Amino acid sequence: MSTFNPVIALIHNVTGNSWHPVVFTESPMPGPPEPGKPIRHKSKMHHTIGFGTREEAELNATNDLLPKVREQFIGEPQLKLDHVFEWDGSGIPTLVAFFE
Repeated sequence: MSTFNPVIALIHNVTGNSWHPVVFTESPMPGPPEPGKPIRHKSKMHHTIGFGTREEAELNATNDLLPKVREQFIGEPQLKLDHVFEWDGSGIPTLVAFFE
């Protein structure tokens, strides 16, 4: 299981209008890495209850989640809170994203 180079972003539950910080970890595509090529990341965990506003979710991501991610994962976490993934609120939001 890869636990490298975490990225913290946001999920927006459009049905329930809640905001959820989410952690992605690096999961490279097969083949050699290339300079400037985006790197595949897969979601590992998200705040299941979520928050009523984006601002609350961003504060949680910065003040609570970021220190925990620093302790549990390898590599300095990147906050990419401008990356918002829309979710309809059904099932579990498993995500794959490409970050540079």
